[in-house]
Amino acid sequence: LFLGNAMQVVGLKTVPSDRAAFLLQLTTVFVPLMQSIAAKDLSILPLRTWLACFIALTGVAFIGLDGSSTKESILSMPGIEDLSFTPGDFFIVLAALFYTFHCLRLELYAKRTPALQLALAKASTEMTWCGVVVLGSLVAATNADSLIHNSLGDMAISSGQNVLQYVESFQQTLQDSSVSFDTWIVLGGATTWIGLVTVGYTIAAQSYGQARVPPATANLIYTIQPLFTALIAYITLGETLGLPGYVGATLIAAAVIMVTRGTG
Repeated sequence: LFLGNAMQVVGLKTVPSDRAAFLLQLTTVFVPLMQSIAAKDLSILPLRTWLACFIALTGVAFIGLDGSSTKESILSMPGIEDLSFTPGDFFIVLAALFYTFHCLRLELYAKRTPALQLALAKASTEMTWCGVVVLGSLVAATNADSLIHNSLGDMAISSGQNVLQYVESFQQTLQDSSVSFDTWIVLGGATTWIGLVTVGYTIAAQSYGQARVPPATANLIYTIQPLFTALIAYITLGETLGLPGYVGATLIAAAVIMVTRGTG
């Protein structure tokens, strides 16, 4: 999970978020494929599940295309330059692969470990590795002259410098001006929501759910995420889907219903 998140962050430095979202949903195909490879039997999953995976992936692709087309032609296809595979794309696909391994291994641990205990172990481990990376970046930034300058080294130096600049800026802000009580309330509420709901709850819920749902089915359900994103964007920002978005939403919903209801 940590490696997947790390590769995703690196990839998002150069890859647009809608393109990254589509590439990350390659897990929809990776999970059943890896599950079948591990079992050395491609028929371990029913044809209905394979079909639903590709339908859902197609739906995510349509949602990714939504908003990228022009007013003159809402179904205009992206240019050749948009189809090229960049190093950033490679990191996003690598993240999808790590998320796939996480999803498959989680099924095993979720069945024999209480959901809250497993969620705490996952969050603590990921936080520890994040701390190691930040500490390593700070060391790299303070010893930049003695490091070998390559892609990895330069990224570590740049990350460490960004952390130092942020800390210095925050300290300067506290010294130069008084932060109002209302501001601290907003910051505290946002931090609590992000940590408790979007991180803590989702980790615990995933651990609980995957003890009862097969990995391929669980990953298909995860493809509903773009639909919730579109709904929340409409409620909070007034953003609406175009024709490709509605097509994609319909395909994703159909794929999830196909598997969860067991129709074929």
